[in-house]
Amino acid sequence: MSWQGRFLRIHEILAELLQHRSDAPGLGEQPSVEDIVSALGPRSFGIVLVLFGLPNLLPVPGLPILCGFIIGIIAFQMVIGKDHLLLPRWVGRRRLKRDDLARVVVRATPTLRTVESAMRPRLLSLTTPTSSRAIGGVLLVLAIALMAPIPFFGGIAPGLAVILLGLGLAERDGLFILFGAATSVAAVLLTIAVTLAILKTLTFLIV
Repeated sequence: MSWQGRFLRIHEILAELLQHRSDAPGLGEQPSVEDIVSALGPRSFGIVLVLFGLPNLLPVPGLPILCGFIIGIIAFQMVIGKDHLLLPRWVGRRRLKRDDLARVVVRATPTLRTVESAMRPRLLSLTTPTSSRAIGGVLLVLAIALMAPIPFFGGIAPGLAVILLGLGLAERDGLFILFGAATSVAAVLLTIAVTLAILKTLTFLIV
């Protein structure tokens, strides 16, 4: 594809990936999630983390558990040093309409542009393969936090941390990775505190 070999912003990659062109292979009319991840290449880790981090900002019961499971799979692959993301078959083979994806990208582009305007490659020592393994370890803890038995708003803090780390990885911005790491610590501590409070309340009610 024309964008491969050049460093583009996330919204630019998605736009070129989904546009109809006769001079580039692009994606089919109903690409699978696996097709999209494969086309994104090494940056798929960061972009997919953002995609699965965003739903946790919504108070939908059960959604953080699903996202946490998938984020855990992504994190494990980062820890063992995988170059390209591999998703479970039941996720990877799910097909989507390219036109629907294109409409979503168009709507999300203004927000992505705003966030990306504050981002640039910096503190690159935090974006090396070795650092990515350490970030994968942090993401594993966040995945567990997302699956904690906290209803409604329990996934917001870990989800925000996942988004910041994903953006930092995709844009090679070490400062955003630091923000994500700090948010991760706060999110995990908050999750532990709320979980203990819930368990204490349940114990009191049972007794």
